[in-house]
Amino acid sequence: MRKVIVFGVDGLTMPLLKRYSDEGILPHIRTLFQQGAACELLPFISAWGDVNWVTFMAGQCPGTSWIGQGSPTDNAATGNLLSLMKNKGLRASLVHFPETVAADSPHFSFAPYWGRAAAWPAEQFKAMGHTTLYEQRTGNKQARQQKLGWPPSSSLAYHEKGAWQPLEQHEGTTRLTMQAQQGLSLAFTLDESASQPVLRLADEHVTLTLGQWSDWLPLSNHGVEGSVRFFLGRYQPALNEIEILQSQVTRKDRLTSDQALGNELLKNFGPFYSKWVVKASPQESYLSATLQEGDEQSLWLCDTAISLTQKHDFSLWATVHRLADESHHNCLGQVDPQSPFYEADKAQAYDDVMRECYKVLDKSIGKLLQEMDDETTLMLASDHGAVPNEYMCDINRYLQKHGLVTLTDRGDPIVEQSKVYLKDDRGGLEIFANLQGRETHGCVSAEEYDAVRAEVLLALGSWKVQHHGKPRNAVSLALLKEDAVGIGFWGSCAGDIVFAYNAGFVWGTSRTGEDICPVEVPGANHGPQKPTAETSIASNYGVLLAYGAGIRQGYYRDRQQKGPYRMVDPAATIAHLLGLEHASLDGTVMHDLLSPNA
Repeated sequence: MRKVIVFGVDGLTMPLLKRYSDEGILPHIRTLFQQGAACELLPFISAWGDVNWVTFMAGQCPGTSWIGQGSPTDNAATGNLLSLMKNKGLRASLVHFPETVAADSPHFSFAPYWGRAAAWPAEQFKAMGHTTLYEQRTGNKQARQQKLGWPPSSSLAYHEKGAWQPLEQHEGTTRLTMQAQQGLSLAFTLDESASQPVLRLADEHVTLTLGQWSDWLPLSNHGVEGSVRFFLGRYQPALNEIEILQSQVTRKDRLTSDQALGNELLKNFGPFYSKWVVKASPQESYLSATLQEGDEQSLWLCDTAISLTQKHDFSLWATVHRLADESHHNCLGQVDPQSPFYEADKAQAYDDVMRECYKVLDKSIGKLLQEMDDETTLMLASDHGAVPNEYMCDINRYLQKHGLVTLTDRGDPIVEQSKVYLKDDRGGLEIFANLQGRETHGCVSAEEYDAVRAEVLLALGSWKVQHHGKPRNAVSLALLKEDAVGIGFWGSCAGDIVFAYNAGFVWGTSRTGEDICPVEVPGANHGPQKPTAETSIASNYGVLLAYGAGIRQGYYRDRQQKGPYRMVDPAATIAHLLGLEHASLDGTVMHDLLSPNA
């Protein structure tokens, strides 16, 4: 039976992939280049995961496949790839894939990635750091003057992790307390009498080793359907310097669409966690904890890929791993000479972190190459890349200047008093006219509609910043909805105007109220910037490396000469490999990546 494994990697970018492969540190990915076929993929606007992983898996442009963050379309109604598979009796397994794709029966979903601001129902305890140095950890932090991300209340671009909380000490006893989101708490006592420190919870215990994650401790005897483990980061009790990282705890009963199959995966491969404690940055004290967690999660995903495709007759398996993207957000801004924060003498430390994250990925690819059978096609793919941030743009502040948006004193839009507005769940690059008869608080008449849209286009075209003494446009592209059909936008969900920022410009808000200003901290992004943004070492294009059954060997598609493929093309190619008719898909089969008899 023909099978396809899609090992998706958030943000994986071709320039870095080639660079590290050429260094010889990614031997398994180098095999994909040498014995498979590769190309770059042009993302849709917005160039972020939710839009582009959905279009990748659906095989249909955003106007058909993407309603908004966390809102799946009806597979049967759209006739997407999963619907085509179902109609032919084929099953897909989506493991930690964005929840905006509905893997309804007979397909299988496990731990769909939660992209909303609200608490994830499958999370019992957040990943957390526990410390006796609480004041040192939290007392000297300066409040950021900017928030980068969409919606404006987000801090998405910083990839911040769980907070630190104090280890409680009383009468010579050190206690670590885990506080659940639902009110439950578990109190561990630190036993320092043995040769290695031990955390005790009632009659159970877990031994800690400096610089390593402990064994998993099941919590079922304490009312929690999950397991926890700990990383001992610092242990100098004589100086009262103790720091312990605690893993995320997920609920087994809320992870899966098929409880029996989900329990089998957890039994065979161990507990699943979605997020790690420490962000991927050389500035973090315990980066090794993140590399260990990222590596083990990646290998866990590989185990499920082999199990579900080779033993459970799933024709398609797909995931999205996020370690590489996180390293880009935290490190690329110090490695890329295009960044205003680049310092040659400090770049190596940040480059090394990204390199280590790519090595984690290479190890997983090696496992898949070793264990998949001859009827399997492996696709290593990404939804976008990244380029360094240079300027922050507050679209609401700017539209207020042009009389198009009304804001509160805090800078929040008052929709009922605004001619236009943006939606939190649409990525921040679509502007909606507040049209009477269509919107709940519409204040723009049908007669004013075209004039208001013309005002918006004029405003976007004149948004500039002085860059090295010369004016530079903040917006690279702005289209009326009827013109945006050429880039995949149509239907009732699409905005009246679709736009993208220029390379180096990122959405956000500033405490000091600017509509545009330099970013205050180094970083890299993708979502708001034009999909074609590039620098000398970075790119916003996604990637696809294919290997195995039906794939041409040693081929690289030159997008400069032949043009890039789009995010909808892999689904059409998967359909072709699985023997499915795919007229309902928008994508094109990538024939030049396939072997002659595929």
